[in-house]
Amino acid sequence: MDRQRWALLAGTGAVLAVCVVAAVLPGLERLDDATVAAAGVLTSAFIAATTWRHQRGARGWRLMVVATLFPVVAFVAYLVVAPADPLDRVLLRWVPTVPAYLLAGAALLTLVARRRRRTGIRAVVETALFGAACLTGMQLLVFGPQGTWAVTPTAGRLVLTAAVLTTSALLVAALVLLAAVESHRQPMALVLVGSALFLTSGRGLGTSATLHGLDGAVTASRFLVVAGLALLSLAATLDPRPGRADSREPRPRTGRSVPLGTVLPHLAMLVALLGVGITTLCGLRPSSGTVALALACVTLAGAHRWVTALDDARLSTRILRSEAWFRSLVRSNGDAVLILDADLRITWASPTVERLLGAGTVLTGRDLLTVTHPADAVPVARALHPALPGEETGDLLTLRLPHADGRWRHVEASVADLRADAEVGGIVLYCRDATARHAREKALEDLAFTDPTTGLPNRAGCDRLIEQRLAAAAEPGDPGTTLLLIEVDGLAEVREDAGRDLASSVLVELARRLRTTVRGDEPVVRLGGDAFAVLASGDPRTGDLLADRCLSAVEQPIATAAGVYDLTADIGLVPLEAGTPLAEVWSRAEIAVRAARRAGRGTARRFDPVLGSAAERRARLREDLPGACARGELAVAFQPVVSLVEQRIVGVEALLRWRHPELGEVPPAEFVPIAERAGVIGELQRWALDQAARAAVALPVLHAPLRLGVNISASHVAARTLVGDVAAVLQCTGLAPERLILEITEATLMAGTDDIAVDVEALRLMGVHVALDDFGTGHSSLTHLSALPIDVLKLDRDFVARVDRDPRSRALCESVIAIGRALGLDVVAEGVETPAQLGVLRGLGCGFAQGFLLSRPLRLSELTELLETGAGALWPGLVGSR
Repeated sequence: MDRQRWALLAGTGAVLAVCVVAAVLPGLERLDDATVAAAGVLTSAFIAATTWRHQRGARGWRLMVVATLFPVVAFVAYLVVAPADPLDRVLLRWVPTVPAYLLAGAALLTLVARRRRRTGIRAVVETALFGAACLTGMQLLVFGPQGTWAVTPTAGRLVLTAAVLTTSALLVAALVLLAAVESHRQPMALVLVGSALFLTSGRGLGTSATLHGLDGAVTASRFLVVAGLALLSLAATLDPRPGRADSREPRPRTGRSVPLGTVLPHLAMLVALLGVGITTLCGLRPSSGTVALALACVTLAGAHRWVTALDDARLSTRILRSEAWFRSLVRSNGDAVLILDADLRITWASPTVERLLGAGTVLTGRDLLTVTHPADAVPVARALHPALPGEETGDLLTLRLPHADGRWRHVEASVADLRADAEVGGIVLYCRDATARHAREKALEDLAFTDPTTGLPNRAGCDRLIEQRLAAAAEPGDPGTTLLLIEVDGLAEVREDAGRDLASSVLVELARRLRTTVRGDEPVVRLGGDAFAVLASGDPRTGDLLADRCLSAVEQPIATAAGVYDLTADIGLVPLEAGTPLAEVWSRAEIAVRAARRAGRGTARRFDPVLGSAAERRARLREDLPGACARGELAVAFQPVVSLVEQRIVGVEALLRWRHPELGEVPPAEFVPIAERAGVIGELQRWALDQAARAAVALPVLHAPLRLGVNISASHVAARTLVGDVAAVLQCTGLAPERLILEITEATLMAGTDDIAVDVEALRLMGVHVALDDFGTGHSSLTHLSALPIDVLKLDRDFVARVDRDPRSRALCESVIAIGRALGLDVVAEGVETPAQLGVLRGLGCGFAQGFLLSRPLRLSELTELLETGAGALWPGLVGSR
């Protein structure tokens, strides 16, 4: 826009310079007229270029573009015809110009927004006043102060009359535009009034001077026309975009806008009277028509004032009635209303505020931010003063305001941002008391985040506390926080023995002990079930000490009506580090507490990345184990069982092996428990049983067919598919039932269910032998041997580990071996690793042994080679032993 105005200034200067040269040098009148015509063409082009992007509201400027070209057409006709008589020249120039003035007047009226166009008696009187004033001035300018009507030819009179009427009409249209236009478009309207004044004065003066042969006045008229065209172009640049034409600008911060619509009629009357008065003071006598027009202006001004007073009276009545209605509505409304200025100072408060904040509360004139609770001041300031340009104010605001009794009231305020409304120029808050609702929400929140049994925060409350501590961990100077996950062991027995009510009282006692153990600012949380949590502030050493104190508090006996109970706990410790996701914190805590449980009762373990790696490894194994059979990753190894009397192989134990493609060899002690928890151990053992049976059938027979031992897990037995699986394998492979030994642990056989006993008896009726595996671990009892349906007794490696150096262990082994022989059981010693152990067991009468001293687990090809080359002989020191 600045570039356009600079171009306009440069063009106007150039045109005026040419006009000055033409006026100074004689004989260049045609150049002067041509320059004015060129100025009209440039003005038309400039207005078109300035307003061509307008999508709407530009019809007035398009009409103005056309109207500006009519005088140019008149000049071209004047050049073509070249009349010699002054009257003919005036007629030729004015005939095309009259429609131009009428079209320009219509264009000016089109620039007024439709909603602001006035109607009624006041508009008629105002327009008549403008017309009388304009006719007064133009009549003085065109006909002269004393009038030249009598000396002017009839045709000239018609031309001058047309000039006065059309120029007056254009001026009236400009004044109507200025009176009705929006306040933000008043600069444009003022420039248009100036443009119309210069153009009408120049055209009227030029016409009158041409008729009367006044060459100096003709030259002056050209300067007036050029100035009028320049102002017309400037007005096009000052007009706001049509999209904003109907918008309301914010009220000015200081001062008031001039009400031109009110004072403009009086200014028009004053100008008309000044024209007549100045003419009289100069010693000239105005014509009777001029005086009549001046008196008409005075009369119309009085009528306008009377009509305006009536309108103001009616408007005041409506305003008073609306104000009374508004006050009644505000008093009856339950919401308190506050109006703020641009600086958030309260300019008005409804009477309902006293009901909200107590009698005697005065908020008017105070800053809202100083009245608001200090904790809410910054959010309120951000909500009502958006930080980013173009960001809108929120529709709902929550804050606390002081009550007369000194307490804070929670207020919910609907926000209406009317700072852009000229009638309001502020922010309106519709405030509603939300204190009771806030109290209910607080109670519900406490209920949602509190454990009802112990009164401690629950898991959701703990999550919120952890997130707060994680956010604080990023701040400098934070002392650090450690999460203690406490899993109590023994509460299941309390529920089983004494019932849930008593177990709840035990939980309450545990919560009390933990609260008294921690420091006052360290929260204790019940996570549900038998788990608690503590958030310990301080360095890791402080967390370790607190974990020891918590273990001591839990392990103290709890006396109840049903007796005294001893509880233990396992604790996992995790430091809270900034940026750690909440799910990762709990995952680390669970890994740490599982590590503590594996380490033994009453143990605390701090999370270490190594534990996390082990957990990831277990998760990977659990994920890959179900498809290991199909991928060919499983295999069966065979460990020989040697007769201590014959010193040869009489049987083999099938051992399942897993070679992971990425992790390598996975020990059975690692993947078998995972398979049991994953529910795939039955599938693995069916596959191992089938592969081992097929291998046993293919083994060479030397002295007698080798017996095959296969481990059976408790979950496989409990699934009630073992009998069918064994029968299917025996039928498919052709293995003799008496060659198969199913190795089952004592805990499985002593489960006490009839189903297991029925299945084991069915297997024995089929001819399959049953071995008691891992005897000597857990709660093994010699009294159970006579009751268990077994054929083979296998001594665990831990049971015989000290048989060569501990007299008590040797005596116990001797007793078990003797009982086994007496019961007709074959006794097999597992884990024989030294010659001393082998010698002692042989001396005690143990019939069979297996272990690394005799042979490590072998592949099928290696076992076949051992049987064929050594004829089945296997003893330490022999060539075939491994």
